Amino acid sequence: MTEIKKKDKKGKKKGGKKGQKEKEGDPATAAAPKLKPIKNPIIVGEGNKLTVKCEATGNPVPTYRWFKDGNELKKSRKVKIKSNLKFSRVQISSAKLEDSGNYTCVVENLLGKDNSTGTVNVQGNQEPILTEEAAELHSS
Repeated sequence: MTEIKKKDKKGKKKGGKKGQKEKEGDPATAAAPKLKPIKNPIIVGEGNKLTVKCEATGNPVPTYRWFKDGNELKKSRKVKIKSNLKFSRVQISSAKLEDSGNYTCVVENLLGKDNSTGTVNVQGNQEPILTEEAAELHSS
């Protein structure tokens, strides 16, 4: 019974490394980071919100870094990067065509690193126009 109480107590701590270790099994077990694959492809319309997310496990808790087409992404007015113990995400509130590309999440701790890449395709506003033109062609 006391063991269950300890887990509950640790599980309630926000952001505590001990809580993270507890969820992964034996707290004494160190593990290299492991990423879940990023959803592929990510298709978003121009002007819409773009979010790329990656989830990882590891002990000690891994650090997250993001790259677009091989260049490291940094937080800016346009690019928001949020990370916690379980996942990290890149968010662009109004996607542009030039935001298309390969987004790579790299996780690393003392025991190793892992990465996953997702392809982002930002689609321009020409598509609905082409569809309307096609509809007009069919009706004539």
